[in-house]
Amino acid sequence: MPTIVDGKAIAQKIQKELKQTLDTFASVLSFHIIYVGSDPVIDNFITYKKEFGEEIGVHVVVHRFPEDIAEETLIKNITDISTQADGVIVQLPLPAHLGRTSILDAVPPHKDIDVLGSSSRELFSRGITDVFPPVTGAIVEIFNHHHINLLDKDILLVGNGTLVGYPMALWLEREGYNYNIIDHTTDDRDRNEYLKGADVIISGAGQPHMITPDRIKENVILIDAGTSEAGKKIIGDIHPDCREKASLITPVPGGIGPMTIALLYRNLVTLYTQKHD
Repeated sequence: MPTIVDGKAIAQKIQKELKQTLDTFASVLSFHIIYVGSDPVIDNFITYKKEFGEEIGVHVVVHRFPEDIAEETLIKNITDISTQADGVIVQLPLPAHLGRTSILDAVPPHKDIDVLGSSSRELFSRGITDVFPPVTGAIVEIFNHHHINLLDKDILLVGNGTLVGYPMALWLEREGYNYNIIDHTTDDRDRNEYLKGADVIISGAGQPHMITPDRIKENVILIDAGTSEAGKKIIGDIHPDCREKASLITPVPGGIGPMTIALLYRNLVTLYTQKHD
């Protein structure tokens, strides 16, 4: 039987550590969420973020803006909000008419706890910051928690998106690990060869159950960071039957998801501490 990662348990451990740290602070930290439009799935995710923060004593504020807000108006609001916040995130996705890069770059790097701004990503890629993009941080936490050594392993990233594949590639590159990336442009034959040869698969494609047991080898490590909604259920990229062949697997839900919220708050505490030391 494979090791099934308990993301909730790891997140709770981080939560407890953060609370102990925050209890020593003289002031209450504030975390501000910029939310444009409305979506029931995102509403739920924001609720989880608020509950986690309130549990450790962080003041969480959600700023809601209409879907048709002008880009320059939103940027001005982000700039103003950032002056009163210890940490700021822009909830993705954004409406199509808004320039994502310019909006994410409006968050100051020392308050960018999602590590999505251009300056923050540059610092991360060069290894001169202690904060991780939350999904990457969650995955690295799993590797550390389960004592997984990535040296001499063939690592495959499925998808090259902003939240999973791209930042994970930055980390693997800077650490000197051997990896490949496949995405929707990859030829079917090449895709199957990469999947079959991989020792570690990290998937963030958002394609329900696209990775099936016949496409992977025995004792593969499976990290599922891709989520989709089907029939009001959240499901991952990796089919549950893959457990039969895996040595370790992250479930969906209950794997990466809870940990990303914990890593977000770890970043908040880290950046605040750096600024005030």
